[in-house]
Amino acid sequence: MESYDLVVIGGGSAGLKAARLAAQMGKHVAVAEARETGGECFWAGCVPTKALLRAAQVWKQVTQTAPYGIHVTVDRADFAEAMAYKARKMREVGGNGPPDAGLSKWGAAFFPEYASFEEPHKIRIGKKVIHAEQVLIATGTVPAIPPISGLKEAGFITNREAVMLTSLPKRLAVIGAGPIGLEFALLFRRFGAEVTVLERLPQVLPREDVEIAERVAASMQQEGIRLILSAHVECVERCNGSKCLHLSSPSGVEKIACDEILVAAGRWPAVEELNLEAAGLAIERNTLPVDAYLRTRVPSIWAAGDVTGSPLFTHVASYAGGVMVRNAFANANEPVDYSVTPRCTYIDPEVASVGLTEQEALAAGLKIRVSRYDYADLDRAVLSNAPEGLVKLIVEEASGRILGGHIFGEHASSVIAEIAVCMRNHLPIQAITQTMHAYPSFPEAVEAAAAQF
Repeated sequence: MESYDLVVIGGGSAGLKAARLAAQMGKHVAVAEARETGGECFWAGCVPTKALLRAAQVWKQVTQTAPYGIHVTVDRADFAEAMAYKARKMREVGGNGPPDAGLSKWGAAFFPEYASFEEPHKIRIGKKVIHAEQVLIATGTVPAIPPISGLKEAGFITNREAVMLTSLPKRLAVIGAGPIGLEFALLFRRFGAEVTVLERLPQVLPREDVEIAERVAASMQQEGIRLILSAHVECVERCNGSKCLHLSSPSGVEKIACDEILVAAGRWPAVEELNLEAAGLAIERNTLPVDAYLRTRVPSIWAAGDVTGSPLFTHVASYAGGVMVRNAFANANEPVDYSVTPRCTYIDPEVASVGLTEQEALAAGLKIRVSRYDYADLDRAVLSNAPEGLVKLIVEEASGRILGGHIFGEHASSVIAEIAVCMRNHLPIQAITQTMHAYPSFPEAVEAAAAQF
């Protein structure tokens, strides 16, 4: 029986980072991944959607050039050609490397098959069984499908199918107003679909600051997207060649007809093939539980990335993969720290945030001060004809410590980095105001918000 120091189950961001780092440390490593290496982000998430959103952004820009003195005649937006653009960009980002994502050059073995436990130290990969001193479960998540009567029979798509469409549905219903739901809603709307978003909670982007979420909701509605909040979908059925959703909301009961339903209602740990029971493990509260050092209840088995319920971002998973290896093989005794995790929603304008929302800080009993600066007052935003936006800072009153930063506006995903650096390095709010900012620039909005303290 072959024996490995580390067997990694899953070839996404967490698994690849861990495998490469362990192999570089001289460990005998094996990686099992039945699908493509790169994970959900590369194949059905961050990478394809950002290319498509860019195409949708350009389409809007070329149809609104008159304010700049540019008068053009625009023919049409071709959804199929935008999908082809997406495929080209994915190849550019991923390159034409080997299917093992370059693991072999580090000396790691790669198995393009499903893996499952037979015992805590015995892993079946295809038809063979191997021994593992340490195991990392990094299988990520899959779309969670809500138990709505008739949904399966009527048919639906998730993000995985949505990024592969070649024809645009004329009418789209999106279940879920989180980052995935809103990004696809905006994308399809910009290309001409009639879009309705249904969210069971009373705000879009439920994890974001309420004030930011309200701005986003208004922006989505200005795009022509219908939002129904506090919505409960009772059932789905086929009706007259359409898919009909029966729902209730504070506005009453109604039926919505559409051509396609996109389910973006959360994620579920991807563990179906693992036979966790044989390892003495189980899913609890929609996650695979780990301690602060990423070790499961079985000492030789670790987990990292989305499967653990950590923030669902590629950068978080990659970070966790590194922490796992250092703890397993370098005796680092390093706990994971997700407190300063930038999170971004790539709608247009973008949303980016880090740390606590105003509501979370108040709920924790913290004494805070809040500042705001509107993009409409920012010279660079005015000059760029992008006045829609807001910077909001949450600061501890006594110490000046930055507790949270929230941005809705142009380049938010880039501008948020300044706030994250200050928080990570325990710099007070004065560190921003004492730093010279280029004029005219979007980061000046952060400086202006900080100057209010």
